[in-house]
Amino acid sequence: MVIVGAGEVGFHIAHMLTQEGHEVALIDRDPESIRRASEALDVLTIVGNGASKKVLQQVRVATADILIAATDSDEVNMVACMAAKHVGVPLTIARVRNPDYLDSDSSVSTEFTGIDYVIQPEAALAEEVAKIAELPGALDVESFADGQVHMIEVQVDERSKAVGKPLLKIGMPRNVLLTAVLRESEMTIPNGQTVLRARDRVFLTGKRKGVLEAAAMLSKEMRPSRSAILLGCGSLGLQIATALETRGFRLTVFEKDYDRAVKAAEVLKRSLVLHDEGLDEAVLLREGVADVGLFIAATGDERLNMLSSLLAKRLGAGRTISVVDRAAFSAILETVGVDVALSPRRMTASRILRFVRSGAVLSASILDKSAGEVLELMVQPESVIVDRQLQDTRFPDGSILGALVQKDGVHIANGMSIPRAGDTAIVFALPAAVTEVERLFSGEKR
Repeated sequence: MVIVGAGEVGFHIAHMLTQEGHEVALIDRDPESIRRASEALDVLTIVGNGASKKVLQQVRVATADILIAATDSDEVNMVACMAAKHVGVPLTIARVRNPDYLDSDSSVSTEFTGIDYVIQPEAALAEEVAKIAELPGALDVESFADGQVHMIEVQVDERSKAVGKPLLKIGMPRNVLLTAVLRESEMTIPNGQTVLRARDRVFLTGKRKGVLEAAAMLSKEMRPSRSAILLGCGSLGLQIATALETRGFRLTVFEKDYDRAVKAAEVLKRSLVLHDEGLDEAVLLREGVADVGLFIAATGDERLNMLSSLLAKRLGAGRTISVVDRAAFSAILETVGVDVALSPRRMTASRILRFVRSGAVLSASILDKSAGEVLELMVQPESVIVDRQLQDTRFPDGSILGALVQKDGVHIANGMSIPRAGDTAIVFALPAAVTEVERLFSGEKR
C-alpha cells in the first residue's frame, strides 16, 4: 500500500496498517515528518512530492493494491490518485476538503477520473456529531448490517446500579452484549466476572432498543435533549448546525465573525445566531448553558474549543464536544471533563481505513483512541467456524463476536451460537487481533 502524506492522517493510517501486517510505503515532502515516521513505524519512507510520477515510480506504485492520498492539499491528493490509477492501481482514496471539487452527492466530479473514493473530513465530523447528539449519553455511535446492529459507547455514571457489580449480576437487557471496557486508556474485553467502575467507558453491541436501554441504565441519561449550543459557525460549524437542525434540534449559535454570523442566520432555520465569541460566563448563562443538553465547540482554534468546552461543563452543560486538530489532545481533554474530543484528521483516517479491507470484511470502525476495531464480516464457506458452535472454535485472543445476523434475524452471540456461511458477524477486536480475525472468517491460512 502507498500512502501520500505523513501528517497525522497518513501517520495514523500507516500505524494501523503496519500493526495488521501490511507492507506500507509512505511519501511526504517534509523531511521532519518522514523522519518521525521512519523512527516510529516499520514502513518504507520517501521524501518527495506524492503527485510526482518520478516519486511514485520510486515506491513501485504500479505494484500497489491501494493508494491513499491524505496530504493537506486537495490538489496533490487528486493528482496522486489519478497518476496511480493511470498505472493500474486498483483502489485509490483521496482526502478532499474543498466542495468545489465535488458533485452534489459528495462524490468527486466526473472531470477528475481515477479517484475511487473521496473522504470529506468536515462532512464526516458533522455526521459524527449528529449521531452522538441523537442518542442519550452516547460518546460514540456506529451501526452495522444495514442498521440492524448498533454499537454505542457510554460512560458509566457513579449513580448507576451497575457500579461495583460483576457483569453477570447487573441485569443487562436482552439482545445486548457489553463487548469492551475502556479504563484509564486501557481497552479490555470483559467476562461475566468483570466489575464495572464509575467513569469506565463501555461499548454496547446489539439491537437498537436493547442497546439504548443498556446505555440509559449505565449512563443515567434517559432521554436526549433537543437543545444545543454551538460555538463557531465557519464551514465546519455550519455543517454541524445544518445536520442537527435536520434532526429537530434547536440551537443557539455563537460566531464572532460578523459576515459568518450573517451567513449562518440566513442559512439556518431553527437556530438563534448571535454575533458573539461565546466566552463570557454571563452571556452563556443568559443563553441557557446550565440547562442545555449539548455544547459543541467547533471554531478553527482548537485551544479555544478546549477552553470553552471546559467552561461550559463547569457552568452545567450536559454533554460537551470539542473539535481538536491534534488527536493527542483527546485523551487529555476526556480526563479533565470534556465528554467527547473529535479530531477531523483522526476521523478522516478512520473513514479511509474502512475501505482498506479485503476478503470477508464488509466494513470496519475504529474505536476511541484507536484502542480497538469493530469489524463487520461475512462468514465465508471456507471458514473453520462454519457450522460449529462458537465454544468449539478458538477465537483469537483479544477479540469477541458480539452479534450474528442470520436469515431469521439478529442474535447476540454466545457459546452455543452456530455461524453459517453467508451470515454477517459483528466482531470487536483489539488492534493486535484484527488480522487473525480476518483470517478466521475468510478461511485464509497463515
